[in-house]
Amino acid sequence: MKVVFTGGGTAGHAMVNTILIPLLKKENAELVYIGSKEGIEKKMMASYPYLSYFSIQTGKLRRYFSLKNVTDIFRIIIGFFQAYFILRKEEVQLVYSSGGYVAVPVVWAAYLQGIPVILRETDYSIGLANRLCLPCSKDLFLTFFETDVADYDITSYKEGMIIRPELIQMRDESILKPTSSKPICLVMGGSNGAEKINKVIWDNLEKLTKDYVIVHITGKGKKNAHYLNSESYQQVEFIEEIGKFYAKADIVIGRSGSNVVSECLLLGKKMICIPLSSTQSRGEQTLNANFAQKYGNAIIIDNQELDGKRLMTAISEIRKMPINDMYRIEEVDLNQRINKHLFFIQSKALTSNIK
Repeated sequence: MKVVFTGGGTAGHAMVNTILIPLLKKENAELVYIGSKEGIEKKMMASYPYLSYFSIQTGKLRRYFSLKNVTDIFRIIIGFFQAYFILRKEEVQLVYSSGGYVAVPVVWAAYLQGIPVILRETDYSIGLANRLCLPCSKDLFLTFFETDVADYDITSYKEGMIIRPELIQMRDESILKPTSSKPICLVMGGSNGAEKINKVIWDNLEKLTKDYVIVHITGKGKKNAHYLNSESYQQVEFIEEIGKFYAKADIVIGRSGSNVVSECLLLGKKMICIPLSSTQSRGEQTLNANFAQKYGNAIIIDNQELDGKRLMTAISEIRKMPINDMYRIEEVDLNQRINKHLFFIQSKALTSNIK
């Protein structure tokens, strides 16, 4: 059985693939990844030596006028032909796409060759890339069960909120060693960091560290040398083993991409969500945050209204909120959910007419 994974552009689009890939390898599957040359997905897949990685050209269709929309159309066309010949050469049985613009030419090329495709939507609303791919597949995993699919011809779709099992396994571990008994706030702004969140933390650090321990993930290349680590403030650019930080965090502060929302919901963590505004995105982070507020432990701060006073108030308010364990999951249940994903992938691949 040979399976191609695709998806990228952001860590959110590739993270679920990092859960499924090693488990499929244990089932003796041959695994291929088609991604972009410079995308974060390439770095994420570098840890799997048994995985063949192929880069293709990719383009983005923007919702505003830009000359890049014209040039990117040609990049997508080139990417389509590259993906077509990779799929043909590799003789795969299935394509699993977790979204992002790099996935579009791969899914189209698979469809034209009669290769079954499974899609996954990472966010609450279906993104443009997946909307372009849906005519090529009727199988869609949803991260959020409320996602509206009424307008699409979908014959099978499932709730697909899964996280890495090690995040649960690390609940009793920690690399945080504050000597203070103050509550711990884990601040993160996504894989690229968030300059506005970083600035608010630094501008209000004295007030924040008076009552809290701040663990601040700034994003690569965005550490501030003016602020030294102490008992109440720890600054890092990037964390590989985020589970050990989640383990001791009382409150998680940051954007509301699908990864962090899923992880906090399933781990039962309190969140302060600061979603990107609709001018910076298609509004998916706001919808993710609304879901977290409805089913978990979350307070939302409008990105345009974020300042030190609003952040301090939100931290104080969420500390008083009762824990909502509605979405919290134990390891045995998480593994069952992941195994259902694997079974569906294997069944689809093994019944494929592609030899």
